[in-house]
Amino acid sequence: MVEPEYIEKCIIKAAFWDKHYSILITQKFKSDYFDGDESSIIFKKIKEHLKTYGNLPQQEIIINSIENEESKKSIEDYLEKVNSIDFDIEKNYDWLKEETNNYLKDRAFKYAIMQSIDIIESKDNNLQKSRQLIEEALCADLKVNLGLNYFDDLNKRLSEIFNDSEIKIPSCYPVLDEIINGGFPPYSLIIFAAVTAGGKSLLMSNLLARQIISGYTGVLFTMEMSEKAFAQRFDSIYSKLDINKMYLNSKMKKELIKNLREIKSKEKRGNLYIKEFPTGKAKVSDIRIYLRELWLRNIKPSIIMVDYINLMENDNSKKTNRKDEDLTQIGRDLRALSLEFNAPVISVSQINREGSNLPLKELTNSFIAECYNLGNDADFLGILGNDPDLSIYESEKHVKIVKNRFGRMGMIWKLYMDTRSLKLYDAECEFNDWVEDAKISGDEREVI
Repeated sequence: MVEPEYIEKCIIKAAFWDKHYSILITQKFKSDYFDGDESSIIFKKIKEHLKTYGNLPQQEIIINSIENEESKKSIEDYLEKVNSIDFDIEKNYDWLKEETNNYLKDRAFKYAIMQSIDIIESKDNNLQKSRQLIEEALCADLKVNLGLNYFDDLNKRLSEIFNDSEIKIPSCYPVLDEIINGGFPPYSLIIFAAVTAGGKSLLMSNLLARQIISGYTGVLFTMEMSEKAFAQRFDSIYSKLDINKMYLNSKMKKELIKNLREIKSKEKRGNLYIKEFPTGKAKVSDIRIYLRELWLRNIKPSIIMVDYINLMENDNSKKTNRKDEDLTQIGRDLRALSLEFNAPVISVSQINREGSNLPLKELTNSFIAECYNLGNDADFLGILGNDPDLSIYESEKHVKIVKNRFGRMGMIWKLYMDTRSLKLYDAECEFNDWVEDAKISGDEREVI
């Protein structure tokens, strides 16, 4: 392990030598991160000079900017020690950047802990502020993603498209996957909206149930339904049994256990985590903390589901006095979360009172309750409802694709529903499964 005193001197030496390096560290470091008073003062002076003049200061400028003679002598002596280090910056630049990054992470975290202790011991005792300091410290990193270089990355980018090697999480519904070109990419926010009791949670359960079976690990955050109630939905979907009878009838109990054990024993199966938060109390920061706990255990979810966005609270530091602005911020924070944890975020929202009286074909993102911007910020928006003109059976659900950055828009995705097991089927290619499974669930197929 590199001694902190040595790496501090290397950082200061390089800061006078390379402008790019100086810009990099002055954007990420605080002067309080340094152990020594001299290194802290010098770093602060370099940062101020860069900001004011756009270039690196000479060491004499730093020394002569110190008014106190004793402090000036101390800075001068420290810089002599820095200059005397036998360290070739150009040859060891990669090593220096790596060690500087490690030093940044270590110091940022320690600084956040110390600040948090002060907050906890103060009269203010703002735990939310303390939590945010630690979260920001955990994100401290010198490594900058410069994005896509269109021409230099041309071969790699086209190869990924041609070979379909881009990481996408399929919905595992054939027709929907065709609509979204194979799946949802990691950096995306997907919203399904419906009226109250319109099947929002039902759709999320079915999507996630299929993804788990296909080998993806998912986490479901619930702000309305309990963890056990959501688990019961998965029980019925996987077993195809009547959700109202499967725990009461002795024969069904045995069938349920048998079916779930078969699902559990599948080699390709992913894992499912269900986490409940109090209604109206959960923040994006709470979700982030939970996901980090999973990552610390080497559990990295492929898909994140939030049921649902309207029941979340905006983080205190960003809170406004308007519900629509708060929801807009929550949506944007969830989308940022998808980038941070490399997994698409799927959530649901309400259709407002005006929209609940309109036919599905007339609904747009302007009818999302409390927040018009939510639909604008989402990468995909589907409105769940029923179109009488398309219906053949009573147990049908229709999803109008209102917004789709991954493919086509404007079409209706049609689903059949088993009202006993709560399982949803792709109408275009799973009709026979829907009919056959009714023999297990006892559901009726009523033609309109």
